[in-house]
Amino acid sequence: MLTGRPFDDLNSIVAQFPAKDDCGERKFLENCQHLGGRDDGFVALGAWLAAWQGKSEPKTKDTHICFIASSYQGAADPAIVKEYIAATAKGRAPVNLMCVDKGIGLRALEMAPEMPHDPAADWPEAECMAAVAFGMEAAAAGGDLLGLATYAPGGDEPAKAVLQACLLSDGKDEYAPLEALRSYGGREIAGAVGALIAARSRRLPVLAEGWACLAAIAVLEQMAKGSADHVVVAAATDDEQLLICDRLGKKPIIGPTIGIGPGCASAAAVSVLAAACLLPSMPTR
Repeated sequence: MLTGRPFDDLNSIVAQFPAKDDCGERKFLENCQHLGGRDDGFVALGAWLAAWQGKSEPKTKDTHICFIASSYQGAADPAIVKEYIAATAKGRAPVNLMCVDKGIGLRALEMAPEMPHDPAADWPEAECMAAVAFGMEAAAAGGDLLGLATYAPGGDEPAKAVLQACLLSDGKDEYAPLEALRSYGGREIAGAVGALIAARSRRLPVLAEGWACLAAIAVLEQMAKGSADHVVVAAATDDEQLLICDRLGKKPIIGPTIGIGPGCASAAAVSVLAAACLLPSMPTR
């Protein structure tokens, strides 16, 4: 039951998250026994996908990538964000080529990039929660797998501030991660939190990339340990992100990327997951 108090309601939603499907995971692992019984590497990825899809034969055929777009005061001209969104709509961004090549759906979720967010200003709880709720639209397409990225010039430092606050928290205050989000974060980070919450509510596995998504993972994990188990990190861009991924217990699927645009790491990682889905039918020699 909703209370009308935004952060209370969000904590209630997270507390009622569905668990993974142990049956789907177990059957996938059983079907991989001919490979030697190992449950790491490709096998672990396939088992993760099977657990959240609830299928012994997981798939990546119906994959969608959504990037959440916003901007920050004092950073790049917001027009750059609008231009990038327009480029993706016309099929002219790097991620378009990768998505077309793999049959992946692509959409942008605009969070008022023309109105830059000021992290130094007080962000009311209701407005922060409105951004979380709007971000839930990222998972609306459903399917087999969601790729989540963000594009918000100036957003790396706010995301790092949210991460630091969450990772240094003792976990005793259930509101601490949400206060960190409200105090240090911006709309695309809150939107990523909403996207991960919506995906978990429907057991939709997620590939995530970028600082904002790492911050969103940290917020969820501080709210309730294991609440981001449906998420894997597509790639880390540098050693700093690798360190954060290790702190979050999220090993990136692929190695460091070259930063050619939001969504590209997720699109590349889909190929790895697709290969993991084939393991049960692979011969041993």
